Formats: sequence, C-alpha cells, structure tokens
Amino acid sequence: MYESANLNDNDSNFLLLLHVLVKEDREEVVVVEKPPVQRNHSLPDLTGFVSKESPHPLAHGSFGDVWKCTYIPSNRQGLEASMLHVAVKSIRIDVAGDDSKARLTQRFLDDFHARKQLHHENLLPLLGFSYEFGVLPAMVTPWIHNGSLTTYLEHHFTELAIEQKLRILRQVATAISYLHSKGVVHGDLTANNILIDSDRNAHVADHGILTMCSELSGTSYIRSNVRWAAPELFEVAENEEPSTPPQPASDIYSFGCIMLQVLTGRPPYADVRSDHQVTVLIIKGKKPTRPPSPHNADSFWDFIEKCWSDAGRRPSAVDVLSFLGSDHITALVKPSLES
Repeated sequence: MYESANLNDNDSNFLLLLHVLVKEDREEVVVVEKPPVQRNHSLPDLTGFVSKESPHPLAHGSFGDVWKCTYIPSNRQGLEASMLHVAVKSIRIDVAGDDSKARLTQRFLDDFHARKQLHHENLLPLLGFSYEFGVLPAMVTPWIHNGSLTTYLEHHFTELAIEQKLRILRQVATAISYLHSKGVVHGDLTANNILIDSDRNAHVADHGILTMCSELSGTSYIRSNVRWAAPELFEVAENEEPSTPPQPASDIYSFGCIMLQVLTGRPPYADVRSDHQVTVLIIKGKKPTRPPSPHNADSFWDFIEKCWSDAGRRPSAVDVLSFLGSDHITALVKPSLES
C-alpha cells in the first residue's frame, strides 16, 4: 500500500511540487511524476532541509561521496510534512580561492539545471541541490533501497530468470539511447552507477559527472571505472593529457561489460585482482574472458564482442535495443518462460 505526498517550498521564489510514492516502511522513495518545469529552469535549493543520517558517507565515488540523508520539506503551505530518504552526492574537487569557487559553483549549477531537463523513467532524477556537503553544491536524488546493480547481482543473481536479466538490460539501454538522442554521453557507465529499486527497475545515475569533473580538475577520464572503460580512453596525447573525452561508442563498450556482468554475475576481468593489472591488459588489447553461464548463449556473447570492437564499428544504442528486442532473443527467453 502506498501514500502520496505533495511537498511545497516557496523559499526561492518558486513552487516545488514533488509527487512521490513512499512505501509504508519508508525504505524507498520513487519519483513517479516530474515537478513542473519552471520558465527560468529553477532547480530547488534544498539547503537546510536535508540532514545526514550518519556522520560518515555511505560510499565513495571517483570524485565524490554519497550520503544517506533525510529530507523534511517546508510545511509553509499547510500540508503535512513527510520525512523522506534521499541520497546526496557531494563533489570533491580542489578549489583554490573565492574566484575558483564561484566559477566551479556556477559550472555545477549550470550542469544541474541541464540535468533537470532530462526526463526518462530509467534515469535517476535530480530533486535539487544542497550547500551543506562541502564547498560545492551537492546533488540530491531519490534513495533507492536495493543499491547498485553490482550489489544487487551479488545478492540476488541466482534468483533472476533470464527474462528479468534482459529486462534490466533493456531498461539500461533505453536510458542510454535517450541520453545519446539528447547529445549526452554518460562517460562512466558501470554497474556501480545503475541502481535497482524494489520492483527490479534499473535507474542509470551520474551521467556526465565524471567527464565534467575530469575536465575541471585536469585529470584522467578513467578513475575507478577501469574494468568497464573503453580502450580508447586509455590513449594519451603527446602532452600526456587524455586524447579525447568519452563518446557514445565509449558508452556502448561499457554496456557490453554490463551485459556480461548481468548475464554471468561476474564483472569484467573477474579473475584479475587489481585494477592496475586490468589496465595493463586493456592497453595490450586483451578483452574480458567469457565466464561459463547458462544464460550467456553464443548469440549474447557474439553481441557483447561487437560492443567491444573498435570504436567506429560498435553498434549504436538503438542497435542495442533492436538486438535485445529481436525475435531471436525472444525465442531464447521463451523456454525459460514456459518452464
């Protein structure tokens, strides 16, 4: 059973109407209706309404920390305030001086506003931002109780039938296809940046964040995502700077790695312990090996290898969706449905 909460806030001269479904156990928040788009594209400043549930972050990312927080909205509209769980991702970039802080703050706010205009059911929505988690504004998103796809597969892989695995892959591919249609490259597509809700729906998170942070800090486009990263991202120019930022083809390579992980339960290069060793293998042109799995049929493996081909020969996100919805794949799933 669900209850609906309407949350209003006038503090920044706009009305925030956030419609959510809150499970009675209060463990998960899922956005089901989007707030009305403001003419000035205002994004809610939730500073003062979000509090940490622990003094320590729950997880660490390439350029930030993730906090589990509680959001208690303003009650100035006369509605009963509802306490909601949210996730807050703070950004860690060196900031030197007030001018640098102001410039970086505006860059992040511009990115947040652009991100707010992307609406897709399999993209993790941005609810607002807060200034209470570091020198730069932090992103506030819904809290997804089941966590990342990596964690979910570790605990539930054997429970997932092939059709459920394909459903997750289709949802991820649909989100990536949408991003590419809007000219947006994810740039850090891993199973750690895909969240799974209680209905086993996938929500792609953190699109474009790594690329922006890498450009602002002058560092590599590859951080903790080595196992899912496309080989061309390891190339460097003569000045030892990354040669090119991630492209749509880079996301497709990463999707092939996610496809391998979902179908077999093992991340890429699962038999290699250190990321440094993985980096050496990638530079040498070594692709992940094929783990034994009843769900990794030859047709799946062949398509994964297409995703890992040279950048110019990889399928598009539309091609990925076409493959996952093809009659041949449906025929592979049908015996599982009938058993």
